[in-house]
Amino acid sequence: MTIQNTKLLKPTIAIYDFTDCEGCEVQLVSLLEDFLQLEKRVEIVNWRLGQEHNHPGPFDVCIIEGTPITLLEQKLLKELRAKSKVLVGLGACATLGGIPAIVSKKQRNAMYKKIYSENYKPRGLDSLPLANYVPVDYLIHGCPADKADILRSLTDLLAGKMPAPFPYPVCMECKLKGPECRLLNQKPCLGPVSQAGCDAVCVRGGTGCYGCRGNVSGANWTSLKKTLSQFMTHDEMKKYVSVFLSATDEYKNLK
Repeated sequence: MTIQNTKLLKPTIAIYDFTDCEGCEVQLVSLLEDFLQLEKRVEIVNWRLGQEHNHPGPFDVCIIEGTPITLLEQKLLKELRAKSKVLVGLGACATLGGIPAIVSKKQRNAMYKKIYSENYKPRGLDSLPLANYVPVDYLIHGCPADKADILRSLTDLLAGKMPAPFPYPVCMECKLKGPECRLLNQKPCLGPVSQAGCDAVCVRGGTGCYGCRGNVSGANWTSLKKTLSQFMTHDEMKKYVSVFLSATDEYKNLK
């Protein structure tokens, strides 16, 4: 799975999006100056949001934002996997199912029919991570994905090595940045079980961590649930965890 970069042939990168808000791609756009430097080493051959003319593949690296919520998106995902050396999931929708997973297919269809009449035929299925359908080589977590993490990950991939996930929780970044622990003040936070790499931006902004970066290795959910239960009801806990983790085993195990 090594990506070779030679003077004669640049590695090719494709960027696709499925069902999402495109916030992670906006992060890519905001990295324009860095991307201009990156394009000296690679060739971005397919990016609907960023360029007019696109190549169908194959690709050295394919970056996908969003969750494949329709049969057409699921078909395209499998095609992209088949013609990509490295497949990267970008953002919480791609890595976890994300916010679209808050409602199930059944709930979503009921809302569609209520708004558009009973004759409306919804196409949306359950929101699930990319890895539920195809093997994914690497995940860039976050909602939106952190710009520094995107650059770090792409730099490692282009150097021929798989980026290492952050081995410590968001709490570590909180301690470095100085916010007072929310759990000690009986306020909800998933920082102890969530992978770092976001610079604790949500907690520093005055809200709790909702776990958009997925589990840190060795996440102790049993201990966290015990702590949260001291000041939250079971339903409150489920609602809080559901924001990004509705499609995960951790959320299902709360039922």
